[in-house]
Amino acid sequence: MLTDAELMVRVQHDDPEAFALLVQRHKPWLTRLLYHLFWNREEAEDGSQEVLLRLWLARGRYEPTASLKTFLFTIARNYWHNRSTRVIRKHPAVSLEDQFGPTARVVIEELADRSPTPEQQVMERYEVFHIRRAVDQLPEKQRLVFILSQYGDMRYAEIAELLGIPEGTVKSRMATAVETLRRGLKASSPSLRHFLTC
Repeated sequence: MLTDAELMVRVQHDDPEAFALLVQRHKPWLTRLLYHLFWNREEAEDGSQEVLLRLWLARGRYEPTASLKTFLFTIARNYWHNRSTRVIRKHPAVSLEDQFGPTARVVIEELADRSPTPEQQVMERYEVFHIRRAVDQLPEKQRLVFILSQYGDMRYAEIAELLGIPEGTVKSRMATAVETLRRGLKASSPSLRHFLTC
């Protein structure tokens, strides 16, 4: 199987098949990352497509010795920053009901197979809302490490390479993030436990 660097060399020579292979390889983790930054499936899908389009447009700047994942992550983080800034400027205040709407929809999709009671649905929505709010309130450096570890299924060594920091720093940021969440959530519900014990 060709490496990312080998495929990117072909992409730099305008090879659409090589680019299609890179899209297939990297779109899933990009979409997961953006979903847990935006908490919105449509935004995540649109964002991953936009990031990959930007990769195609920036293909001439890629150095084959660099990690493509790091290159893509940098594009994704810039996209997230720019989108978040525009959304905040356009919608400076968001009500609890506005936040709860998409959260409720996502939770209902995730719990459909379990057929919870209406009371259970209300509690699940409430808990997921507070988990998401707590994660969103983490400082960005801690939040990125937490999201890449918990939702990106990445080992600390991979995160360190991706962010360009020592592995010890990743561990430290993760521990601080988990402790902050543990203090902030103060919950014993089963649906919150994995956040409090990771």
